[in-house]
Order: sequence, then C-alpha cells, then structure tokens
Amino acid sequence: MPTDALRAVRDRIGAGEFGMDERMQQAVAGRVDDLIESVTAAERALAKLPLPSVSDAAAKMAYLFYASGHGWKRYLAESSASAAAGIAIGDAIQTTIAPILPILEQEIAARHSTGVMVRAGTWALPCAVCDSDAVSMTRTKVGPAEQEQLVITSLSPVTVFRPVTGPRMQDLIVLLDTSDVETIINYLRETQPGGCDAACPECRRLYCKTHYAIEAQWSGSWHEATYATCPLGHEHEID
Repeated sequence: MPTDALRAVRDRIGAGEFGMDERMQQAVAGRVDDLIESVTAAERALAKLPLPSVSDAAAKMAYLFYASGHGWKRYLAESSASAAAGIAIGDAIQTTIAPILPILEQEIAARHSTGVMVRAGTWALPCAVCDSDAVSMTRTKVGPAEQEQLVITSLSPVTVFRPVTGPRMQDLIVLLDTSDVETIINYLRETQPGGCDAACPECRRLYCKTHYAIEAQWSGSWHEATYATCPLGHEHEID
C-alpha cells in the first residue's frame, strides 16, 4: 500500500520505540493517522472514474503539508525522543507522496486556465486547481475625499490585503485588462512588497487558500513568518 511507510512509523511509535511518554506517543500517533487518511483520500480522489477529482486530491495534499508543517516540527523538536520520531515521520512522508505528486501535477497541468476574470470593479486571477479566486483586486475608495486604490487580497492571515495606489495602480489595471496572467504576476512581484503570494514560484501557477497549506509561525504574540505550501509540496514564505 502507498501508506505502508507511514503505517510502519506509526506502529514503531505505538510500540514505544522512540521512548516518548504516553501522552506524546498518543498525540504523535494520532497525527500520523491524519496524514495516512489525507494520502489515502488524495489517492482515492485521483483514481475516481471517469474523471479524477483533482480539487479534492489537491486539498488533501495541502492539508498533509499543513499537518506536517513548521508548527508540528517545532512541537516534535521539544524533546530528543519526539524529534527522532519526527525525522522518521518526515522520511516516511517523502516515500509515501513520491508516487502521488507526479500524477497530481499531471492532472493540474492538463486543466485549462480561464485567465483573468472580470466583475464589476473587481479582477480575479483563478486557482490552477478549481478556478476559484486565488487573488482578487478591487477598485475602491475608503471615503469620498480619499485617493482611489486597488485592494489586492493576500493568502496571509496577518496581512489580509495590500492596497496599490497612484501610477502603479493605473499600470496594473492596464495589465489586468490584457488578461495576461503571467505578466500580471511578474509586475506584482517587481512592484509590491508582498509580490503575488498566491503564485507558487516553482510551479509558476496560482492556488487559492483551499489548495495551499497556509501556516503562520508565532513566538508568543510576535509573528515570525507565514509559509504557503502548494499541493505539490513547494513552500515559499509569504509574510
């Protein structure tokens, strides 16, 4: 079975091989069960006939990357026993997802891009998986006397949106009207502090919040960073 490597690590955890206390052992084994369920569900979605459910598979893989992400790794690193288990789990995850990711990538690549979607006062760039809004840009004013701005949504739970004003806004609107998504993304990367955080630098595709694993890293009340991992496992820092 594709999940054999993860199941083997879970069994080693249950057998007490890593020397964790009972509470930690149960918590980590439970998380591994979540990872197994995610991989199994993704594989099942890709095997659906007559058509694979790419959206479901991508969402499950995004959850897997979230559930095994920075927060959990930090939790496991709190003790040498759980850290050793974390390394074994990480290796098992890579073995488990290796045959699935190429299939998912092929299915995503086969989808037809819809380009820029235009609504009243709003432009949206679609998710490569489901065509939902990955990024939306809305032309608005805070008040009658205020400067017009283009409000760009962000994946970050900390920086929810980023406004653009003045000549850069006008230049961006011209680009949006051309419906050239790649040029729009490049312009945002070159001119905006947050770039275009919905664009995966490695995939060169856009994904929505459902198909990204979004993880904010905190130290008490201090925000350290926010990471986005696409359904193919590519991670980039967005905040």
